[in-house]
Amino acid sequence: MPAVVVPGVAADDKGVKLFRSRAVVSALPVSAFGEWVVRRLTPETPTASLNFAQLEQVLSNAASLICGAVYDDARAFLGRVLLDVPAQHEAMIIAKRTADGFQASLDDRDHVVLAWPWDHLATRVAWLSTRAGTTAEPSVGEALFVASVTYTLMHRQQLDSVFALWAEIAAGVRQTHDPVPSSSAGSALGPGASLPRLGTQLFEAFLAVTGAPG
Repeated sequence: MPAVVVPGVAADDKGVKLFRSRAVVSALPVSAFGEWVVRRLTPETPTASLNFAQLEQVLSNAASLICGAVYDDARAFLGRVLLDVPAQHEAMIIAKRTADGFQASLDDRDHVVLAWPWDHLATRVAWLSTRAGTTAEPSVGEALFVASVTYTLMHRQQLDSVFALWAEIAAGVRQTHDPVPSSSAGSALGPGASLPRLGTQLFEAFLAVTGAPG
């Protein structure tokens, strides 16, 4: 996963550069956070013009930040999405794929590359959006927001383990023979990078810039 560079939030103590837009726009709902993140990860290229692999990569970056923000402060996102049966079913698919993938990487560390839940979220949203012909930022942003928030709220216990492993890899504790992220931002974000902290910083920037109700 390439470095997450979001046009205008100052670099944090780990050297991660997020950039906050100077323009203040009319207030947006919190549900627009997904689209806002996606737009800042593709500031010059519309998502509708990306090929599947490129779209998947952008959505993986965005999902990792959304999951981090929700994990760090679940109360800020409660009631923001409808936790209906279809949404819960999608979250269960992501949780199962994550669990199966982690187990497979432990069973065969030399050949199986670990995929994070945000990778699975990205693939699912990219696939469904491409099939529906709705890959513009508003559509994929909203779909990713709903999927990421629902998954994080419903499967926090799984994310406890995921973020614990992530922190070890980002800190350099895990060695090369341990599970390796398939598209990890760990190395790109720098040693000790914290996705929950980074996601929260980005969410706070979103609230400040857009005037969305916190």
